[in-house]
Amino acid sequence: MQESIQPPRPSREDIAALAYQLWEKSGRPAGQDVEIWLQAEQSLLSTCKARPQAASPVPRSVPPPPAKPAAPKFSGFRAKTPTPKAS
Repeated sequence: MQESIQPPRPSREDIAALAYQLWEKSGRPAGQDVEIWLQAEQSLLSTCKARPQAASPVPRSVPPPPAKPAAPKFSGFRAKTPTPKAS
C-alpha cells in the first residue's frame, strides 16, 4: 500500500498573520474577513506545495557543538557521624 506524502499545511497562526497583512494592505476593508483569510490560506498552501520536501536531512556546513559532559551520578546523602569531643 502506497501512502501519498502530503506537503505541510500552514499553521493557523501563519494564516492569521498573512491575512492581517493582506487586510492592512487592502486598506482594512470591512466585511471581507473570510475572503482575505481564504486568500492568505491559498497563498500559503501554494507556497508549501512549491517548496520541495527533502528526503533526508540537509547536511550541515557547520559541525554541531560538542556535547556537554554528563553530570556525575548522585550517590545519595551521607550521614554525618558525630566526632568525639576531646576531654
